[in-house]
Amino acid sequence: MALKLLILHADDLFRRHLSERMRRENYLVFDASPADPVSEVLGRSNFDVVLLGVPGQHRDSLALLKTIKEVRPFTEVILLTALEEHSLYRSIQAMQMGAFDDLLVPLDVHALHGRIREAYQRKKERVKAMRATLRQRRAVRAAENPPVRKSAKKNPAES
Repeated sequence: MALKLLILHADDLFRRHLSERMRRENYLVFDASPADPVSEVLGRSNFDVVLLGVPGQHRDSLALLKTIKEVRPFTEVILLTALEEHSLYRSIQAMQMGAFDDLLVPLDVHALHGRIREAYQRKKERVKAMRATLRQRRAVRAAENPPVRKSAKKNPAES
């Protein structure tokens, strides 16, 4: 199954160009504007990775990141930040909120492709760990509360 990639970027031309490039890399690509209702966009599919860029509006990027993580906690988010807008403080802030990475635009497409694959791998590992934890919890609960078995009662008249 193909990796599901959502490109949320304010620049229409950039978003369309990047979408086409990522489709050539065999990703299942969806794209939307950050102005679209993000919860609705995220409801369309369980995306593996989101590329998020809101040039000139870092607070909006962080708000969108927060919404993405609330709606789809296992979806990995890679921020796309213009070189002239980059700030180490903002990048750290985004990472603390759950972003996988903050890449500078203009992009090295090969590096982006590598980071997308790494983000996807991290998502798979996190989902696998969560499932293992849930199985373990179910096993502990089952051991603590064994099922009650009903014994066959004899009819006193038969004795």
